[in-house]
Amino acid sequence: MATVEGRGFEIEDLLQLKSLEDIQLSPDGALVAYVQREIDAKRDTYRSSIWLVAADGSRAPLQFTRGPQSDSAPRWSPDGTQLAFLSDRSGGRPQLFVIPLGGGEPRQLTSLAAGAGEPVWSPDGSRIAFAAPVVWEAPPKDKDKFEAWRQRPKVIDRALYKFDGTGFLLHGRLQLFVVSVEGGEPVQLTRDDCTHWQPAWSPDGRRIAYACSRTGVMEAHRFDIWTIATDGSNATQLTEHPATASLPSWSPDGKSIAFYGSENEADLHSWVWTVAAAGGRARAHTAEFDREVPALPGLMSPPPTWSADGAALYFSVADAGNVHLTRCDLTGGEVRKVISGERYALQPSVRPAARRLAFLTSGPTAPWDVAVAALDGSDERQLTHVNDAVLSGVVLPTIERRTFKSPHGGTIDGFVVHPTSTRRPAPLLLDIHGGPQGFVGAVFPRVTYWLVLAARGWVILALNPSGSGSYGRACNHSLRFRWGEHDLPEQMAAVDALIAAGVADPDRLAVAGYSYGGYMTAWMIAHSDRFKAAVVGAPLTNLESASGTQDLGSFMDEWNFGNFFTDRETYRRLSPLTYADRVTTPTLLLHGEADDRCPIGQSEEFFTALMLSGKAPAQFVRYPGGSHAFVVRGRPSHRVDYSRRVVEWLEHWTLGRSD
Repeated sequence: MATVEGRGFEIEDLLQLKSLEDIQLSPDGALVAYVQREIDAKRDTYRSSIWLVAADGSRAPLQFTRGPQSDSAPRWSPDGTQLAFLSDRSGGRPQLFVIPLGGGEPRQLTSLAAGAGEPVWSPDGSRIAFAAPVVWEAPPKDKDKFEAWRQRPKVIDRALYKFDGTGFLLHGRLQLFVVSVEGGEPVQLTRDDCTHWQPAWSPDGRRIAYACSRTGVMEAHRFDIWTIATDGSNATQLTEHPATASLPSWSPDGKSIAFYGSENEADLHSWVWTVAAAGGRARAHTAEFDREVPALPGLMSPPPTWSADGAALYFSVADAGNVHLTRCDLTGGEVRKVISGERYALQPSVRPAARRLAFLTSGPTAPWDVAVAALDGSDERQLTHVNDAVLSGVVLPTIERRTFKSPHGGTIDGFVVHPTSTRRPAPLLLDIHGGPQGFVGAVFPRVTYWLVLAARGWVILALNPSGSGSYGRACNHSLRFRWGEHDLPEQMAAVDALIAAGVADPDRLAVAGYSYGGYMTAWMIAHSDRFKAAVVGAPLTNLESASGTQDLGSFMDEWNFGNFFTDRETYRRLSPLTYADRVTTPTLLLHGEADDRCPIGQSEEFFTALMLSGKAPAQFVRYPGGSHAFVVRGRPSHRVDYSRRVVEWLEHWTLGRSD
């Protein structure tokens, strides 16, 4: 068997990988601040610190903060002489600190019981706005009384009462605050029973724009853009349309506010909008640009950034498995790429006055690093190489974009991870992405078991079938009312194409997936016996019970499956649990116990059904405290355990290995 020199990626290598996030270019474009996150394996947790690197590449990156555990959210003062950031160095919840660029001890600005949120500087650099939780009922400090307080009954009177990774939302709401950089008590601007966040200062420093949730019992997940005076008076709602809006950004002249918004609150396909700061109907600028913006909602996407003359906006887009930075002309509506390529370019920090931008970049075999470029995308330069030492001597697989014929007509994209050996045909893992409106992209794998399996001779197929994001609204919406039914033939056709090409061994097939991928894996093994092994991660398996137990089910499910009361048969027809007695594939279920997005009861129901049926070996692993994102953000030991169990289960049942 022909091989290449070097060792393959191993599961424990995950513990050495560093991740980057939240990059911020200084006002003069000379420095980039960013957060570097590392795993502390001994304490089974993470440490994060703020680093600085020269934008011209003249100096090596420098660690700027050294908190005991977590420093994050660096934000430059308007004159570039200070950084505000969040830190837990004072103990307890993260608080707001300021540190001079020249060094010295950070100065603490807040000591709020529930902590502070990301800092936003006023234009004159004298104040900082932020959102922070306000606790309606402060917990007792006495240990015995606290336990009784923690166990008190929870009274719920609205549909959105929990959120994955946060838990119950019964103790308060996010409110807006302003604090002087010189110190003193923060001033609370908002006080009603809504969520207020994402503050943005007007250019003259007199008003703050923000996103505010609606008040109806079924509308707390929908947001509008509001403005408020900096003394807390004259709060004004600017949008009622679109259905939900977020991340406001003021134009240089203060007359308009840009934001992201979707026509339907359950639709992840958003547009870029503007609304007059004085009020009026919002205008969509990217309705004819058939790609999602921002590229990856929830992954710290910055607000749209205005050009210096106010004639254009910069923002990221998801495009056919890639993430690009684009510029939209507000007069003609033309959207053109500024940073492109077969990769992700995320979290852009754009400084029009300095005519420079910074961003995070990652490709299929290149982990995240910091890069800068001129405002038009030219003169790109990579500034960091944070994982080069970890991956030195490690042979990474080749990851190929491949197009497959769809049985419904046309083609669909996929990514094939080729093993580091050249023996063909190879065992194949069909790994299915979440969402279903997520997508597999040209980025370093978030689940490292791909790299481990490739080093052990496996081929991995990750497809972007119907329903996937980054391919336009028609594709994005194509699974409504037909989960599983429509995309199963597409997945199988791609597997058959790799078998016909001599890449995959038809007698050594396995399937795995997480979230919607877990749903789809359960659906597949209930409708096919072709797979030797299956790994079902954090699935939905019973759409009826999921609708009433997941954090967003009551808001999303009507859009996906129809009315819960009149279309109940659709929920049952599309539930893998309905067909669990057909499963003959050895199945491993993996689930975080604190998952509110796809509650652990979904795995419990499917596992119990498999036990009752008795037709297939099954195992169920529960991860204490694990939210829906625990596989990428949870305890490092849980992440390692997850990958190890996936590899061992697949190899045992597909290849007969027990090592």
